[in-house]
Amino acid sequence: MMKRIERWWQRWGDAVRFLGWGLMVALVCFLLYRVAMNNNATHLVPLSEGARDSLMTVGVPRSMSDTLLNYGEAFAVHFNSTLGIANCAAYELVNNELNGTAERAGEFMQDPDVKGCPSPQDYAGSGMDRGHLVPAGDLKWNPQAMRQSFLLTNVCPMHKALNEGGWAKLEEKVREWTARDSALLVFTGPVVSEGDTTLASGRVTVPSAYYKVIMAPCVRPMRAIAFIYPNGHSGGRLRQYAVSIDEVERRTGLDFFPTLPQKEQQRLESVVNLDTWTN
Repeated sequence: MMKRIERWWQRWGDAVRFLGWGLMVALVCFLLYRVAMNNNATHLVPLSEGARDSLMTVGVPRSMSDTLLNYGEAFAVHFNSTLGIANCAAYELVNNELNGTAERAGEFMQDPDVKGCPSPQDYAGSGMDRGHLVPAGDLKWNPQAMRQSFLLTNVCPMHKALNEGGWAKLEEKVREWTARDSALLVFTGPVVSEGDTTLASGRVTVPSAYYKVIMAPCVRPMRAIAFIYPNGHSGGRLRQYAVSIDEVERRTGLDFFPTLPQKEQQRLESVVNLDTWTN
């Protein structure tokens, strides 16, 4: 028996050793690949206040009713007094803001200083959720910001199936990505289509869909992704709703990241690369 093994090893030993080394190299390469993919955000750079403000600029067509509202350092809203809802709400979320202790405010309020801002009565009996654009859950780091998130300039009519379904899951993903990537810039708003209805008062448009545009500005290279969810049932995987930023711009008329060089806009906005976010 031993002689048979010796003869077999003499004949095939080199091939076995070669195969073993090949498998080891392949395993090392695979592990290095996984490390690289799982740490695609480890190269982080600080984001200056000026760079942040520049990146958070949103281009709005003159034909679109728009009033820019700044709620302190917490978030900004491009409010459309004609539609009674925002064109866009924008904010920066950084990882040290994820564990705040401010209690959730419970009362939605009209912003009396904003023309066309709905009142709570506009939503009464509508059967629609008052859907936050900038989530209250992302503002627990500041009690005033938490209260301001309940102003109806930051709210849109949202079906419960969306608000408590896929939309809530996407908001949680934003928090996970913030913890990993140090900071995110987030833009949220309605996708308004011809034929959209209004609440009973006639002053608040019920959009057919909602978008979210997300950028990781501290990662090198920077990356961005967008999503569009129909204002209704939102089952299915995240990938089902991922779109290019160009698609959001086409459907809303807005222009995201207009201060970036054209080549960088093209790189960030023309493709859907969800894998760089989920791996």
